[in-house]
Amino acid sequence: MQQEEPAPAAEPEPEPEPEPAQPATRTIMDQAGRTVTLSAEVDRVVTTWRPGTLLVISAGGRDKIVGVDSSSQGSEFLTAVFPGILDLPGVGNKKGLNVEQIVAVKPDVVFIWHGADTEPVIQQLESQGIPAFVLIPESLDQMKEAVSLIGEILGTEEQAQKMIQYYDDTLAMLAEKVGSIPEAEKLRVYMVGSSGVFSTVPGTMYQHFIIESAGGINVGAELQGGFSEVSAEQVVAWNPDVIVAVQYCDCTVDEILSNPQLQTVKAVQDGRVYMFPHSMDPWDYPEPRSILGMLWMAHTLYPEQMADVDLLGEVDEFHETFFGVSFTELGGTLDE
Repeated sequence: MQQEEPAPAAEPEPEPEPEPAQPATRTIMDQAGRTVTLSAEVDRVVTTWRPGTLLVISAGGRDKIVGVDSSSQGSEFLTAVFPGILDLPGVGNKKGLNVEQIVAVKPDVVFIWHGADTEPVIQQLESQGIPAFVLIPESLDQMKEAVSLIGEILGTEEQAQKMIQYYDDTLAMLAEKVGSIPEAEKLRVYMVGSSGVFSTVPGTMYQHFIIESAGGINVGAELQGGFSEVSAEQVVAWNPDVIVAVQYCDCTVDEILSNPQLQTVKAVQDGRVYMFPHSMDPWDYPEPRSILGMLWMAHTLYPEQMADVDLLGEVDEFHETFFGVSFTELGGTLDE
């Protein structure tokens, strides 16, 4: 009797192709309270306004920027410390962002300012899978939080922590030097705003915090909103001890000193009218160098209390640490 051939062994089922690994993600809350999903590693960044660009660079993210706003590209300071910024694709500015250009550079994250005008942009970006992260550095605490968040997102925590520590140390030093001045002896400051001699800083703007941190009293503290128009009569009634004008006020110290409507104001009579630094790039914006504005303001208001602080040395060290080149090497001086 013939034996049957054993049946051939069944072919093993082919193993299914492994699913392609999905990139790891994380979620971080931005300063507008939005939960943003980001890649575990962020290597490509777009900044959309100048303070945001300065925050990213000072927090150690210069080499990750792949697109930038036109305001940053037009900054004398930024083009000096980061010449490559002119070779980056421009993405518009606060008057209008170019969403197509932002999408084209394939960023891992877009840092954007807070405002009703950015909501449509954020929606357009996120509909195409590009995370937008809102930063609101409008107070001292928010400034430090913004730096910390950028460090966390970019993996540059060490450099970001250096910035935060510098802020903390400098603010502590200012508190020690000028913080104990009795309220009745503090100098009253009128800060000239962007619209000319009769516009000033309300208590809601970052410049208000600069004045307070330097031991001064902002005479316009009760005002609200952005730079506020005021009358000559109001400035005379405030009778400030010191007048400080922002670089972009479209006015000069001489024009303020010779203004016939201000001749009874104490600051004018005493010749205590100054231009806030710096002509290379303003130090009163809500960005990292505002801490230098606080140092300068304290020196200007209270030279005796600040006599042992080497202002130029501090400014040089700050620029070297956070922008890679000293202020002096950039050609900067403190009388501009």
